[in-house]
Amino acid sequence: MEREISNDEKIRLNSLHQQIIEIACGNFMFRQEPSGRRDHIDTITVLLNMMSEEINYSCFNAQHWDEYPEFHFSIFLNTHYHITSYSSGTLKILKWDDENFDRPVSVILSNNSVKALKEELQTNNGKPYQRLIPLDFLTENNTLYRVPCTIQKMIGMSSDCYYVITAFRLGHKNDEEEVKQNNTSGSSKLGKKENAATKLLIKQVRLYILRNLHTELPSLKELGLIHRTNKTKLKEEFKKIYGTTIPRFHMEKRLEKGALLIRSTELPISIITQKCGFKDHSHFSKNFRRQYGKTPSLYRMENAWSIQ
Repeated sequence: MEREISNDEKIRLNSLHQQIIEIACGNFMFRQEPSGRRDHIDTITVLLNMMSEEINYSCFNAQHWDEYPEFHFSIFLNTHYHITSYSSGTLKILKWDDENFDRPVSVILSNNSVKALKEELQTNNGKPYQRLIPLDFLTENNTLYRVPCTIQKMIGMSSDCYYVITAFRLGHKNDEEEVKQNNTSGSSKLGKKENAATKLLIKQVRLYILRNLHTELPSLKELGLIHRTNKTKLKEEFKKIYGTTIPRFHMEKRLEKGALLIRSTELPISIITQKCGFKDHSHFSKNFRRQYGKTPSLYRMENAWSIQ
């Protein structure tokens, strides 16, 4: 007999659905706070957050200045505490020469850290699993790399991904990269640095737009002030990198979000209009018809998914 889903679970599932919508629209900064219940929904929440971090890092490769610790890497263990997989970049961060699959976690952690890991997993005193504890990882030359981590059991996962160690970085800037930048000299290197900084700036502007599709777009002058640049540079560089203007990009992405919500939800068009940052239905409908060749209502009739 199937168990009825509680109202609390429905709310949490709706939040997960909202996060998937945001990811599909290109907003990889959207996060859900796990409830601490250690159930299947929390497992999905953690995995979605990790996926967003991975995609965001891969797409933007930027240093972030968030209020919370930044995702660094994750290592998955099976029921016997053997390594089964890890996130991209782990080998480089920990300076491992080769892959460490199918080896006990003791080959990558100090003895004290192995003990701390097992104690954290085996004791359940009502502590939230988001608690950060320091772990010492062994690098290739047996030096220690200390990093704050969360350790948790992944409910509902296969035996190969039964536990996950998620490491975080608390600093705002990678020391190694900072040293490299301070040591660069010459006009050629300076030009490359400025070019890379400009690309990073424009990518951050793009991400800002994607994170705020539910609101009206600020003026280019205001957008420049937010990102500490000027209107002219912002306008020219965005067009150069993405081949479109900022207002047109903003409009296209808002309408893409609206189309996705129309196809995948039963939300009224009026609510979708608000979620996409349009003040009234006529404005939304006019622009939607221009981009998709039909009204939102007709688009729903022809494209709506079957929702059981």
